[in-house]
Amino acid sequence: MAREHESELYRYPQQLRDTLEHLPRTPGVYFFWAANSHIPLYIGKSVNIRSRVLSHLRTVREAKLLRQTDRITFTETAGDIGAQLLEATLIKQLIPLHNKQLRKQRALFSLQWKETGIAFVSSTEHNFARTPNLYGLFRNKRAAMEFIRNLADAQQLCLATLGIETQQRGRGCFRSMLGKCRGVCQGKESIEEHNRRALEALSSWQIKMWPYEGRVALHEQREGFNDYHIIDHWRYINTVNQLGKLPQEKHENSFDGDSYRILCRALFSGVEVIPLD
Repeated sequence: MAREHESELYRYPQQLRDTLEHLPRTPGVYFFWAANSHIPLYIGKSVNIRSRVLSHLRTVREAKLLRQTDRITFTETAGDIGAQLLEATLIKQLIPLHNKQLRKQRALFSLQWKETGIAFVSSTEHNFARTPNLYGLFRNKRAAMEFIRNLADAQQLCLATLGIETQQRGRGCFRSMLGKCRGVCQGKESIEEHNRRALEALSSWQIKMWPYEGRVALHEQREGFNDYHIIDHWRYINTVNQLGKLPQEKHENSFDGDSYRILCRALFSGVEVIPLD
């Protein structure tokens, strides 16, 4: 019913026709603005700003956003990496009404593998860029707990052996009686084999440690644009058009999950990486 209601209210935004004429077919970030507003309604990014904005205007689900929008502006970038980094940064800074993703998180949680079992760690207490054996990024401890329980069910792992649940001495864990654990807690499987299976299941979720001594610059360029994105411990600092005038002050090394996801893909995409420190 809600979707039908939105469809009834959808009207092509005639007030934006003049704005659309100036949109480029280049990478960058675009902004939807309400009249007399100092904070955008929505921030997006694309490798083709014009094409992406036009797709918004044809989307019935975005009728409310389109009715509120008075104008659309944009900022061009040298490439897709710069567009992604700028979008994530501005959404955290400005908190637009219609952006639900990429909002600022006070803390992230992860699972750290230890010989004594899995520990839940927070980004407020650990620098994730320099902490080994971390698996997964979660918005809260509850989400991390749900993940490891689901993984244990899928792989028949023992939560007691993983340090998630307590176990009475001389007895197997409760899940082994339900057939959800292969019985490492009863001696039916070796701890070495259990841990091998657990780490194999976790491997695709492992957080990569920062592979450089300090800051690096990711170089993107196209005609008229020459951008160096300054990165420190998976955290985006800023973008400059030349490396000769970099500030020397130290930046906070707090871990940013959105920058990490963007930069992890970027570093292995063939982009030029220039160590700075």
